[in-house]
Amino acid sequence: MSKRFKVGLALGGGAARAFSHVGVLDGLTRYGVPIDIVTGTSMGALIGAMYATMPDVAAIKSRFAAYVESDEFAESGFNFFKELDSHDEGILAEVGRMARRGVFNALMVTKTALVNDKPAASSYAYLLEDLTVAETRIPFATVALDLKNGERVVLSQGRLREVVAASCAMPGVLRPVELDGRLLVDGGWTETIPISAARQLGADFVIAVDVGDDLRRFSEPRNALDIIARADYLARNALNREQLKAADFVLSPENGVTHWADFSTSALAIRRGEQDVERRIVELKSVLRKARWRNWISVKK
Repeated sequence: MSKRFKVGLALGGGAARAFSHVGVLDGLTRYGVPIDIVTGTSMGALIGAMYATMPDVAAIKSRFAAYVESDEFAESGFNFFKELDSHDEGILAEVGRMARRGVFNALMVTKTALVNDKPAASSYAYLLEDLTVAETRIPFATVALDLKNGERVVLSQGRLREVVAASCAMPGVLRPVELDGRLLVDGGWTETIPISAARQLGADFVIAVDVGDDLRRFSEPRNALDIIARADYLARNALNREQLKAADFVLSPENGVTHWADFSTSALAIRRGEQDVERRIVELKSVLRKARWRNWISVKK
């Protein structure tokens, strides 16, 4: 008996921008595109885990809507970063602004993270069921970076909240997660969109969803931190472009979110995800149909 053709969905990071993933999920399910495997990085890991656990987009929307009004969200620290500035190139840029405002030394020299463990854990508990990865309805995995040896780690087993927390542990913002002897941080620093992880789980066709913003104009640097922030941003941008080449199809919703910590535009980001699927569904189904045919021919040979 031939192996069933499997479609994987790989969701990238992006914090508030990642709400477009919810819209993409809505569009794909509405148009009958199967999702047999889900992988996610950072915020994409959180949304992917929610869908893999409960493949009901309406329920996910409802839970997120309640979350952004909850005490857990108020204590999460996102508003703190949003209020620093309205235009950014990532967390290092935020650190630079903090340094200029005199906040940096007090927080960064004495702590390994700006956000305490308890608010982060409360957020995961609010959004995710307390299950193992093996208990999800759809096969799921996320990725993280091991600070000890620099390895990319695919997390496809263990407690769901723990593996998602590891992939979401943004360096300097959230504390690294200790798991199985590893010290893990945000997967976006090793696999911005976990395409290869989806293939490892058995995907024959991978749809990648990129919610990153376009390359920003660079102004004259004011100090060393501006240069470090720009270099980090460019390096991860280049990594993202290179890794996207491995996908069979790429969706890139123009999510309309100007700041990674601004969750007030989540409804717009979701709608943009839906619109991107609507705009490209004919093309996607054509590419998917041809891939199925090629796979069938290769199996028959």
